[in-house]
Amino acid sequence: MGQQRIGRIQWGDLTFGPGSPYMVTAINGLDDMPDIRAEDIARPDQHGDYTGPDTTGARIIQLGLGLRADSPDELRKLTLALRAATQPQRQPQPLRLLDQDTLVYGKVRQRNIPYDAEYLWRTGTAALELYCADPHLYSLTEHSASTTAYSPAAGRTYPLTYTGAVPGRMYGDAGQSGRLTAINDGASPAYPVLRIDGPVANPSIEQVTTGGGLVIDGTLQPGEYLVIDTRTRAVLLMGSSPRRSWVRAGSTWPLLQPGPNSLAYRGSALPGASGQPSLLTVTWRDTSL
Repeated sequence: MGQQRIGRIQWGDLTFGPGSPYMVTAINGLDDMPDIRAEDIARPDQHGDYTGPDTTGARIIQLGLGLRADSPDELRKLTLALRAATQPQRQPQPLRLLDQDTLVYGKVRQRNIPYDAEYLWRTGTAALELYCADPHLYSLTEHSASTTAYSPAAGRTYPLTYTGAVPGRMYGDAGQSGRLTAINDGASPAYPVLRIDGPVANPSIEQVTTGGGLVIDGTLQPGEYLVIDTRTRAVLLMGSSPRRSWVRAGSTWPLLQPGPNSLAYRGSALPGASGQPSLLTVTWRDTSL
């Protein structure tokens, strides 16, 4: 459970907050709602508007820091380390609020480290501004759930057993063959990453909770896998070779709504490989705005 105090914040190799020489003095924009992009149109010759769905713009996070050192030389080292860690970026990087179970992706767009000769002995201040093109707030924990395919052609089911865990990832139970439940504990829809491991022909993923489904017109041999990123709509064979054309026209890209989401996985067994299970793995983070 998150707590009201900010606690520790990690940016790259630097940690701000308790136990570090960088004290967090203020943070703005984290719990605020980003600017709304409204789709409202005035009603001709009538009072009011026609209103469409509200979407948000980027999130702007402002972070105030206090620097604490034992000597002017050490204070200078803290300043240089902070400067080195906040260079212009090509891609967003994770900002982790370790005690709030919150993750955002941003770029440092402003950095202010004032020099005050009257007070600059062992203490200093700094201000950072992060531009988060993706305004969502994610859980630090990455959740994952898997199931084998229900294959009418094979006429069999394959129970799944976990033998270990990956640090930082929470696993759901496998449930019955061909079905899994993904629980999004956030307040906004989450974009899952789907991995399909062969052997399987024409796999499909049905979102039972909301209807609709994603159908792949392709075949995966034993040892082959397909990664589907529902946010970017990238479909990659073996994680690198584009196969976007395999997505059948009219398919619906799954979104995990807040709360439990039931997904059904089906596929056709390959000749000679009916005894080998195909596996669907769904990975996501709790998501809010």
